[in-house]
Amino acid sequence: MEFKSYGIFFMNINLQQQLKILLSSSLNIKLASTGLNCSEEGNPVSFMASKSSNTTEAGYQMEPEVRMWLNMLISSMPKATLITDSGRFIQLTNQQFCDIFHLSKTPEQLTGYNTADLVNDIAGNIHDILGFTSKTLEIYNNRQPLDNDEIHLKDGRIIMRDHRPLYLKEQFIGHLWTFSDETERIRGADSINKQRNFYETILDNIPADIAVFSSDHRYRFVNPVGVKDPVLRKWLIGKTDADYCVFRNKSMSIAEGRRALFNQVVSTGKEYTWEEKVVNRNNEDEYHLRKMSPVFNEAGELDMLIGYGIDVTELKNIERQVQLSEKKYKDLFNYSQAIICTHDLEGNLLEVNPMLCQMLEKSESDLTGKNLRQFLPEQDQGIFDDTYLPTIQNNNRAKGLFRVISGSGRSVYLLYQNYKMVPDNPDQQPYVIAFAQDVTDRIKAEKQLKEAKKLTEETAKIKEKFLANMSHEISSPMRSIQELAGDMLVDASLTQDQFQSLQSIHRWSEHILTIVSDILDLEQATEGNLELEEVNFDLVKVIQSAIAPYREIAASKKLELVFDNHLTSSYKVVGDPARLTQVADNLLSNAIKFTHTGIIIIRADIEKETPKAVTLHLSVKDTGIGIAEDKLIKIFQPFAQAHESTDRKYRGTGLGLTLTKKLVGLQHGSIWVESQPRKGSTFHVQITYQKPLAPGIHKPVAITNNTPGNLGKLKILLAEDSEISQLLARSVLQYWGFESKTASNGEEVIQMLEQEDFDLILMDIQMPRKNGVEATMEIRNMSNERKRNVPIIALTATSMKGEEQKFLSSGMNDYITKPFKEQELYNVISRVYYSVIRD
Repeated sequence: MEFKSYGIFFMNINLQQQLKILLSSSLNIKLASTGLNCSEEGNPVSFMASKSSNTTEAGYQMEPEVRMWLNMLISSMPKATLITDSGRFIQLTNQQFCDIFHLSKTPEQLTGYNTADLVNDIAGNIHDILGFTSKTLEIYNNRQPLDNDEIHLKDGRIIMRDHRPLYLKEQFIGHLWTFSDETERIRGADSINKQRNFYETILDNIPADIAVFSSDHRYRFVNPVGVKDPVLRKWLIGKTDADYCVFRNKSMSIAEGRRALFNQVVSTGKEYTWEEKVVNRNNEDEYHLRKMSPVFNEAGELDMLIGYGIDVTELKNIERQVQLSEKKYKDLFNYSQAIICTHDLEGNLLEVNPMLCQMLEKSESDLTGKNLRQFLPEQDQGIFDDTYLPTIQNNNRAKGLFRVISGSGRSVYLLYQNYKMVPDNPDQQPYVIAFAQDVTDRIKAEKQLKEAKKLTEETAKIKEKFLANMSHEISSPMRSIQELAGDMLVDASLTQDQFQSLQSIHRWSEHILTIVSDILDLEQATEGNLELEEVNFDLVKVIQSAIAPYREIAASKKLELVFDNHLTSSYKVVGDPARLTQVADNLLSNAIKFTHTGIIIIRADIEKETPKAVTLHLSVKDTGIGIAEDKLIKIFQPFAQAHESTDRKYRGTGLGLTLTKKLVGLQHGSIWVESQPRKGSTFHVQITYQKPLAPGIHKPVAITNNTPGNLGKLKILLAEDSEISQLLARSVLQYWGFESKTASNGEEVIQMLEQEDFDLILMDIQMPRKNGVEATMEIRNMSNERKRNVPIIALTATSMKGEEQKFLSSGMNDYITKPFKEQELYNVISRVYYSVIRD
């Protein structure tokens, strides 16, 4: 059989020998001329033969026997195969092709079939027919090889299409198409890829650096946390730590250290954990906690090692801060001058600071684990068991005074404030932290103060009896002598010597009566027994009345006496006009006494004015002998005078200015002096008076002895943060017959006032959490009228000018400056009682 011409064929490697037989024997063609080609993997091979001389350019005709053999070969191939000529007509195909696309035609019926019609036959089963048609035309036109082109069918299958153009020598003669159903393989691969991507996504997003090493310590995987640079991360796969150190110019000691750890894990077969310090790109220290775990296969051989690390730099920094904080508080505990300890709820000591050891004269080991009862006097142990422990257990805090016995037997008084602490960890037991202060010296001082007070009271009784006797035995006879001398002075028959002698008797008796009166007034003012009135009066008229008696005296010394009035012609206030007259009288008397030439000016001004009060500024200026600067601080002291010769030249006891200062102080005023020697002096007085509310409503206020029960049983709230001050103040209030309760800060004042009513509040200004001014302002805004209008007296440690106005503006009714005497406190309570409470 003569073979005139034939084309190129593709087939599987397992048909290779059949093709060789066909070509060498059946077709009688030499193998050397066949151009048989096979891929290395054994995929379809190609072979090229020459065409006969009688074959035309229009096409190539197959001999029947050749077509039969080719049909047999294509039919035997596992893939669906299709051969089309250059005109895109089907030359050969197999049943696999018809089956894969569910065609009803047989391979023989498809021979000579136009591929355009074929596309129409299979279009209903192809998912994207437009894309399929477009890609097919592109393949036809480009005549280029194509592998693994996916065709997605509507029934869910995925068909893989391969294409090879067919050439005889260098002339194109047709197309070879192969199709295979790769649905299971592709979906299996997709599933594997999805699972791999899922796990890689997890590993990439875990907030820790993860690396997988081969058994010879080469990188097989690194996540982005371990190496952020994706290029470097890809480069690192298959490399070692030594390669990395060389590449990044790192110290080789890093690689050697990690290699040693790797070898340790390999040799032991156990996980290893360590902490590594590295320096980042910003030249900052970083700390990483690392773990390396071996992974063995089923045969027990090392398969890989997994490295895991987390950045613990922040935790290390926090740990350092905690250590510093612990050291700070430990130092505070150890070096504090306060006595600090902790004990359990039974009173057993857990920790003690050096100050407690020093106070008890025992070592830390001698105290730790001991019960506090051991250090208390026997008579106080019942208080510890029955009062202290239940209080701290139920109220979570306790405060008070304890007496303990030191190692040498010395009694020590401790003012304590203790708190129960409940740890967050339920496995830890509650405990008590105790703070205490040694107040032994203070307690002793208080005892001495009480003894001194008792002695002072006894002395005061003796002095009171003496003053009463002096008033009776001196004043009464002296007034009789004065009156008798006055009566005799009108006798016209007196000689000149007799008249002058009687004048001297009258004048000196007046002088002695003034001295006695000053002494009595000074004593009453000092003791708080001086009566003050609260009546309506005219400031201008009172001052003018005080000036009047001195005009004749000033004229006799050829001095000018001027009243420089800056008030209105009539200025009504509420107060004690007699005491204002007494103040003006003393100042004018001194001015005339110490001025020989010139002028004396008494000036009246209004220093401050509010809707409820007015502050008078009264000054007396003279052109007298003046006062040296070093004497100014003494002139208000009893029996003190500006000049040593004054008592002889000018006469006087030195009590006038002392009494004046007392009188001004009783009226909550102030007095001061400006002076220069040989130029004169100016005395200033400021007194605040209330404005009249309505005619006839003011009642006299008697500042009397603080006898218990005088003001009734007042209920007083004492706001004071000092426990010692609370203790002393409550004892005084109790002595006066008052009921009292205490608050340690402004918030407690508000809480206690909301719960019950009080007749008066003694409000300390400086308190924690909320000060006295803030608490007062909140009280004045309460909805309950009685609570809103409760009288409030400020207790202040400052005497700065203007502070009193701040207290009054906040809503306080009055104020008193600490330290104050019992009588002064009683006076201000009395004043508020009569002006506010009793009304």
